[in-house]
Amino acid sequence: MTPARQGGPLFRLALRLLPRRLREEHGAEMTELYRARLERATGAVARARARIRGVADIVATALATRAGRRSAADGFTGRRRGGGWTMDATLQELRQTVRNLARSPGFTLGAVALLAIGIGVNTTVFTVVDALLFRPPPWDEAERVVHIYQHSDEGEPSSTSFPAYRDMAALDLFESVGATVPWSARWERGDERIEVDVEYATSTLLDVLGLAPDRGRWFEAALDRPGAGFAAVVSFPTWVSRFGADPDVVGSTVVLNGEAVTIVGVGPRTLPSSFPPFVTDFWLSISSTPLGGQFMVDNLERRADHWYDVRARLAPGAIVAQASAAMEALAARLAADFPEFNEGRDISVFAADDIRTHPTSDGDLFAAGTLLAAVVGVILLLACANLANLLLVRGLGRAGEMAVRRALGAGRTRVARLFLFEALILSVIGGGLGVLLTAWAVRLIPTLPPPGVFPGLLELHLDGRVLVWALTLVVATGLLFGVAPALRAARTDLSGTLRDEGRTSSLGRGTARMRNALLAIQVAASLVLVLGTGLLVRSLAATSAADPGIAVDRLAWIRTDLAAVAESPDERRILLDQLRERLAALPGVEGVAATSRLPAQFGGSTTTEVEDYSPPSGTGATELDFAVVDDGYFAAAGLHLLAGRGFGPDDVADGPTAIVINETAARTFWGEVEVVGRRMRGQGSENWTRTVVGVVSDAPVSTLSEDVPPAFYFSERQLGGIAAPYLIVRTADEPATVLPSLRAALAEARPALSVDGLGTLADHFGSTLAGPRLATLLVGAFSLLAAVLAGLGIYGIVSFGVARRTSELGIRMALGAGRGRVVRMVLRDVWGMVFWGLLAGLAAAAIVAPRVAALLYGVNGGDPLAFGGAIVFIVAVAAFAAWLPARRAASADPAAALRGS
Repeated sequence: MTPARQGGPLFRLALRLLPRRLREEHGAEMTELYRARLERATGAVARARARIRGVADIVATALATRAGRRSAADGFTGRRRGGGWTMDATLQELRQTVRNLARSPGFTLGAVALLAIGIGVNTTVFTVVDALLFRPPPWDEAERVVHIYQHSDEGEPSSTSFPAYRDMAALDLFESVGATVPWSARWERGDERIEVDVEYATSTLLDVLGLAPDRGRWFEAALDRPGAGFAAVVSFPTWVSRFGADPDVVGSTVVLNGEAVTIVGVGPRTLPSSFPPFVTDFWLSISSTPLGGQFMVDNLERRADHWYDVRARLAPGAIVAQASAAMEALAARLAADFPEFNEGRDISVFAADDIRTHPTSDGDLFAAGTLLAAVVGVILLLACANLANLLLVRGLGRAGEMAVRRALGAGRTRVARLFLFEALILSVIGGGLGVLLTAWAVRLIPTLPPPGVFPGLLELHLDGRVLVWALTLVVATGLLFGVAPALRAARTDLSGTLRDEGRTSSLGRGTARMRNALLAIQVAASLVLVLGTGLLVRSLAATSAADPGIAVDRLAWIRTDLAAVAESPDERRILLDQLRERLAALPGVEGVAATSRLPAQFGGSTTTEVEDYSPPSGTGATELDFAVVDDGYFAAAGLHLLAGRGFGPDDVADGPTAIVINETAARTFWGEVEVVGRRMRGQGSENWTRTVVGVVSDAPVSTLSEDVPPAFYFSERQLGGIAAPYLIVRTADEPATVLPSLRAALAEARPALSVDGLGTLADHFGSTLAGPRLATLLVGAFSLLAAVLAGLGIYGIVSFGVARRTSELGIRMALGAGRGRVVRMVLRDVWGMVFWGLLAGLAAAAIVAPRVAALLYGVNGGDPLAFGGAIVFIVAVAAFAAWLPARRAASADPAAALRGS
């Protein structure tokens, strides 16, 4: 008999080193395992390696067993039979686990990369969502700070008029009351003109928040009125990023909107803006409101203009309920004293923790944050399911090793610990790399321009909350994908595994069920994400394909600031006429017009009373968007006149105010288009001062992804011109070709004129879809990653199944089974898992889709094309992933398959 049959003299000698009881109980099983390994080895080198490995394992086991017995006899370890919860044993198992992972670099690197991406993306998203939704406000005694909102004409909490703010500040219930309004300004820095975010703020704001400037001072009370000088406080992030943390910044000046503004301080380190984590660049005093134009000054006395966000600090002992009662009384008093402005308007009070940005927008913010967190959570779940399946496969490949450990006295718990250690080590390494990925991402995100999703840049940083979350993910993921293989290893049948070592065997029923369930979860989750992408793509396509009412294909635009070079309205009007003439004379230009805002752009609105119309809110007035345009705007923009006339020379400054309304306004207010002669007036006006002279076709007002709201147009001639006009240019050919000429024409007309914006209207419309595109891109990338993970999972399972059935498949092919039959046989098992995964995914999608419908435009949550496309895509991925190993199995030589079994 050959040494392979006898075990060999060296192996028998090594067995003699084992304790007698262990040798008698498990010596035969160890010999059987040794023989199986030798039989499986092909070639002299492989057989020599198998002999050395077998002898070395026995010697190491003998030494470890005898050392453990000596420690137990000395009374130091407290070892249980088959346990091994000692520090020495644990460290030994950790070292063994690291060596096992090092021997499989491909698996280890792939698993670590998968976890680094999954944990890194989740931690990054948590950093953003936590900053937006959950991070406590950085104010002193935040429980005493409340938000106060006057209601809009539609009956919803809105911003507050400045006179109403003064009324609130006079109440004894509050220790202090502050007001801010976000705005923008142009910062002239050398030859640069930089658009910056600013907030006009009262001198009491930091008293309300309980904070102090990092350097210098805040505004004094004397600066709460126009005419007291221009003063600014630079925010701490802007001081660091744009001033290089210059210690001499206090007392220096910056030029904003053409005026020198003195910097009196640097804002609190923990307060990037009045609404963290958004970043403002400068706070400006109320005395600086002339920088924003005369209307910014006028609104300080107008109860019809609701622009300011108000916060208050409760007096000691006061509670939110008392503040709400006081505001109800104030609302009733204002309605009695100023019925034309305040009748029907309530005033709401919210605790600081109840508001993130604004009551009307927080719902969308929470929905977007929850959706993003759920998507990346699903990605991490898929990664864990994939790794669990891979560890199950590795566990089956290491069944012989685990059986030997069990045979040598290791208990189920100790065997299971090896797999848990492997999972946790992978998770720790992947988590560490994921945190590094997050650290890079939180530095990158604030440098990116806001894509229309947020009102400004974000201030993000790693803190203890983020690191605790990352640690939680590391532990949770390690346990999540490590428990299933650990349980499977602990339940392995010892004698069966030793008996089957070296021979083909089928999966145990429990292991097969676990594997199938993990794969079905991957298919289900992938289907939900792909469906979400389909819905977003359909929504984006519907938005892009919607008729904007404007022929954008031949329109270009350029914006400049006339007020920077012309102080009086008459001078600005003359300059605007010169610009229109110069641009109209350019080759390829067919028409030129001026407007205060582009279509699909947020702009001015005014509270308006409409003749013979009662708003549903019952306040008697409605908020209407408006634009100021010149006589040629409607023709240049391609808007069709449906009734009456456009603007003309008869619309003079001291004549009756003429307005042109869009079709939606005509039908909403009066139910028809023929409404010339109908009237409107500003809220609080005694006379019907605005008369409808024409009705034009609808065009996008604020965004493309909205139903066109009622809106109207003023004549720039009657309103004294446009200080910072958009010049619309209709071209004969491609509009992008005239952009350099437009820039040159401005410089020739007046060298000091700045170009504050330039482009085609088509590109402008495209930029308004940046938010939906970003959402679609993110969800699409994650759904593609999910589909790839599901495909890899299917590929790995089918490949493993083929490897374990090599002998069976070889026999079938040798007996005449065709390739097609073999492929179908291999695929039969996986399609059952895919089917159940699709059913589970459809059930989850039916629950999720209606809740996502609010984020869509032009498509509902049950869109059949999106559902059908998602199913087809997942089935195609599954089919391709399963077909590759099935085809390889069917193409194998039967004799080679039998030899390699």
